[in-house]
Amino acid sequence: MLDKTLEPSALVLIDHLVRLSTLRDRDTLLAGVTRALADTVSAREVATFSLVLDEDKRYWMPLTLCSAGGPMKVVTDPLRADVTTMRPMESDPVRMRSVETLETTSEPPNEPSQQWRTVFPVVLSKDSVVWGVVEFASAQALAPADVVAVTRLLQVFCNMLDVLDYSECDALTGLWNRKSFEDVFFKTMPSMEAALPAGALTEHRAPLVNPVFWLAMVDIDHFKQVNDVFGHLIGDEVLILVARLMRTSFRSHDRVFRFGGEEFVVVLRCPDHASANAALERFRRNMEAYDFPQVGQKTASVGFTQILQGDSPSAACERADQAVYHAKRNGRNLVCSESDLVDRGLLKADVKVGDIELF
Repeated sequence: MLDKTLEPSALVLIDHLVRLSTLRDRDTLLAGVTRALADTVSAREVATFSLVLDEDKRYWMPLTLCSAGGPMKVVTDPLRADVTTMRPMESDPVRMRSVETLETTSEPPNEPSQQWRTVFPVVLSKDSVVWGVVEFASAQALAPADVVAVTRLLQVFCNMLDVLDYSECDALTGLWNRKSFEDVFFKTMPSMEAALPAGALTEHRAPLVNPVFWLAMVDIDHFKQVNDVFGHLIGDEVLILVARLMRTSFRSHDRVFRFGGEEFVVVLRCPDHASANAALERFRRNMEAYDFPQVGQKTASVGFTQILQGDSPSAACERADQAVYHAKRNGRNLVCSESDLVDRGLLKADVKVGDIELF
């Protein structure tokens, strides 16, 4: 039984810890910890910001916001985020100091806010990666007890993110795994966005209008030869380096998955067919130009298709797969578009969208 002598604030904290321990989704977990922080600490506002890398620059992505006594708001959907609306990392010295020192940083009231600002770094246990920050706006400096409570809650949050990473990320490359693919796939469709906790509001600052998503299948050419000639350890090193190339070749709002073996999948957000093709060509060229240790040059065959409203993961993957097979049969080291092949009469359009036969 709970000790009845505990302070009400301690009981609130315990209740939130119990609720957080039941969450198995990143979106609901972040919403839950934001609500817990707002209920636990006496502050006017609590906000979370993640650090995102986009074309070699880091930006602050606002994720959640909760005012005292108000609803929890989801500010940004990462899949639909517009980096041009975000502030660069170096534009905020207080957050920068917190991230660089990995310590809580406070700033006294100044014009025009007239309130204390306290920033806590959020550091994942795995490799001590800085995920982002949690920021409090308050009339007074946070009390030592509040700082301890926030630190404990953020440690629980980070531990749970580490657990999710273990179950949702590929152990070798660190990319998302096949298990997490379906969840991201359905989030590309506005009507099927993940449900939020009761009382949460979606704010979406500067939302993109009808974003277009694409699915690409990537297969390393002649990968079996690497394992046969150099051994599986070198083969694993190639996979790790390919994963690194994929991270740096695509934008922060794109998602890269390892499906197993030498097969990868990318969910891209691009405004049109030409932009999607250009993004995939950029990766193909980056990989072609890379000198893999001991192995030398390796290339990849890529096939892609647009994700359509009402699509299913299996149907979209089947369409992209047909384009990959065409690339393999026609010299490899190619990016092939399923729709382009259909238009040119090189591929039969007899695949499905969801459960509906198109032809």
